[in-house]
Amino acid sequence: MTTGYNATMGLIHLSNPMDGGMVMVRHMIIRPKALPPMSTLRPFEAAARRLSFSKAADEIGVTQAAVSKQVRALEQHLGRRLFLRRGRHVELTSQGQTLFQAVSLGLSHIARATSQIRHHAPHNAVSIAMRLAFASQFMASRLVRLRTEFPDVAFNIVSTERNPFFLMDSVDMAIVLGFEAQPGLDATYLLTEEIFPVCSPGFLKRHPGLKTIQDIPDHDLIHLSAEHWRDLTWEPVDWPVAAPALGVRRDIEMTGPVFNNFEMLMSAAVSGLGLAITWRHLSKELLDQGHLVRPFKESYRINRQHFFVTHVSSRNDQLVGALRDWFVAETACFRED
Repeated sequence: MTTGYNATMGLIHLSNPMDGGMVMVRHMIIRPKALPPMSTLRPFEAAARRLSFSKAADEIGVTQAAVSKQVRALEQHLGRRLFLRRGRHVELTSQGQTLFQAVSLGLSHIARATSQIRHHAPHNAVSIAMRLAFASQFMASRLVRLRTEFPDVAFNIVSTERNPFFLMDSVDMAIVLGFEAQPGLDATYLLTEEIFPVCSPGFLKRHPGLKTIQDIPDHDLIHLSAEHWRDLTWEPVDWPVAAPALGVRRDIEMTGPVFNNFEMLMSAAVSGLGLAITWRHLSKELLDQGHLVRPFKESYRINRQHFFVTHVSSRNDQLVGALRDWFVAETACFRED
């Protein structure tokens, strides 16, 4: 079989010398200058579908400013306004609605093809996305159990500092923080976040005055930096927020060592540097092993939930179902009151 391309006619010729026949497949010639910048289309589609730049930013894993910049670039390229900005709300113009329908259709075709390709990939290779803190503090200690349960599966754990929802286009499944129904995705509830103060046994021994939750402001506190929370769309959870929620009646000063990621914060707490706020599902092993202790019984449940998210196309996949059951079982203790 030989193949030929006629750029003028926009035809692909497939000829088979065995039967002497020729098949002509007509297709549209896409001229590069007729297309807008490709990098602007996904932010535009997400913002148009959700009518929110901040929600679009969370979905695709960038900042709200980055979404606004891409939308402005697209509007400048077209010479037309695509959104009407009304305070904190946005609406599509008629031109924006026309483009949204076309872009949405194109991206849905790409997503469908990607899903089909992924579905026919080798069955023993699975990629799972999760936040770095979840990967290092929750998943790492369970990898042996995971490997024992699924000995023939090659796992690729993809970690990110952001909510990994934006990686769903390139992974088989993800552990995400918060979930709004999305076409093509299934979600299973795993746990609700619970926070409380922790310190090392040595720190508690050196500070005998640390007897009740009201004593917290008088002792060394360690913090997550503003930088850690800057690119996240949920509210910071640090001492100024956690202390009042836990019942502390005095103001908390943001003094003391500051860290830009949770792993360093936990290492500092284990070393005896001070009191830290932690999450129940991220510190269970450190508490069970005696590296950390809870000096008080008080805790606070945050209205933030974690979900196991998969593609609808894999809904009947036995391996995906077995992994979903495994994660549900591993998080069962965090769903108990």
